[in-house]
Amino acid sequence: MPICPICKSEVKPLDLTGDTVGFDCPKHGCFRVSGTVFADARTKNAEPQQWEAALKRAQARGKLDEWPMVVTHDFGV
Repeated sequence: MPICPICKSEVKPLDLTGDTVGFDCPKHGCFRVSGTVFADARTKNAEPQQWEAALKRAQARGKLDEWPMVVTHDFGV
């Protein structure tokens, strides 16, 4: 079962679109992460608080009818 990159709890996977990975986390809700985040050494091993901040940035930028997508830019990279 997939693991939330933020809180490390088990999550339900969401359908993949392009190079994104989707998570349905009981704590953080539904969100997507760009494959680039997991490929970039500066972001793939980010601390939980960095992930929390990145998700908040993605939520603020996102549209109401779409799951937020975390990208490397959300980490300040």
